[in-house]
Order: sequence, then C-alpha cells, then structure tokens
Amino acid sequence: MSKKKALAGLIIPQIIYLLFVLVWIFVSIASVMMFDSPGSENHFGVWAIFLLIVAYPVGLIAGLILSWISFSRRRYKAALLWNCIPLLWVLPIGGFLIYANFFS
Repeated sequence: MSKKKALAGLIIPQIIYLLFVLVWIFVSIASVMMFDSPGSENHFGVWAIFLLIVAYPVGLIAGLILSWISFSRRRYKAALLWNCIPLLWVLPIGGFLIYANFFS
C-alpha cells in the first residue's frame, strides 16, 4: 500500500469521526434519560449502554493515536485497522440516526 493512499485513508475518516463528536454530545446528553424509569439505575444493561456511549472519546483518541503511531512506523495496513476503532460507535449511532430520520 502506498503512503499517499494510507494517508488519505487516515485523514478522511478521522475528519468524519471528529464531526461525530458533535453528534456524540447530543447523544450523551440524551442518554441520561435512560435512567428515568424507576429501577433502571439498578439495571446492568442500561449502565452498559450508558458507559459505551460515554466512552466514545476514549475510543476516538485511542484510535487516532494508535493509527498515527503505526503510520509513522510505515505499517500502513495496521494504521488503517487502528483507524477503524471509532467505527464501533459511529456505525450503531449513525445507523440509529438514519433509521430514526428516514424509516420511522
């Protein structure tokens, strides 16, 4: 893989990931509403989803740092794989937003 393709494969998705920070802010604010139902503060599933939502910046920063470290070591495929870490949050939230806006 060439350096230019790997560089484009890092920069373009990372711009999208950073734009998703704006979406994440609203989703994280709204995620507090999951605890409105009585007894939901004791439910493991609610806490797990809440913590996964709140962990997006950690996954984003980890993916950015590890991908650029791999890129600097000329391991371009590894850099692109590390760059996919934020997709664990972007795809489900993006899919939900698309579903909510177009199919409901």
